[in-house]
Amino acid sequence: MLNKFVEFENAEVAEDCYKEGRSVFFLSGHISNWELTAFAYSLIYNRSLKIIAKPQASRKLNSKINSYRESGGNEIIQTGFSLRTVYEKIDLKQMICFLIDQSANPDHSVYVKFFNQNTATFSGPAKIALKKRPALVMGSIKRNIDYSYKITFKKIEYDDLSGYSEKNVSELTQRIQKCFEDIIRKNPGQWLWLHKRFKHTRKDES
Repeated sequence: MLNKFVEFENAEVAEDCYKEGRSVFFLSGHISNWELTAFAYSLIYNRSLKIIAKPQASRKLNSKINSYRESGGNEIIQTGFSLRTVYEKIDLKQMICFLIDQSANPDHSVYVKFFNQNTATFSGPAKIALKKRPALVMGSIKRNIDYSYKITFKKIEYDDLSGYSEKNVSELTQRIQKCFEDIIRKNPGQWLWLHKRFKHTRKDES
């Protein structure tokens, strides 16, 4: 059924890494029907994705949403309890999903360019990647005119960043954000602009 209205492009960039025994970080954001991306991938490719998700304020709502998210075989890892679990999943060579486009705490983040603004940005995926060296794959979903969907994957290269340092964390975070910005620019009307992504910005240092 899903194959009738969901098309995948470049899924092999993730599949090849997984088959080689390498953990994969799927990175994405709140664009189009983002929930469908992980749901469709798990069913069509028979993979259980481990999804980092912020819990809802309502326990009942949180339970209901997560039941839908996990109905295709995926697993939800709630933020606040996630770091140790993420490291365990990496060691097991599993696929882990992060959404990277929400406003970040200005005291616990890095500032990188996003739409030409120095914006507070979560650096967790970059920090973990530089320590554990998973494959980084940006996933995006586009809604077509006929309400079918195209899901595209692109690998983010970072082999040249050979060590863990603040500089490399900032550089890799910038690459991740630039990749997602390019996706938004192609279809700006499909991005959820309501997350106050530019809540914390600062001027360029002179």
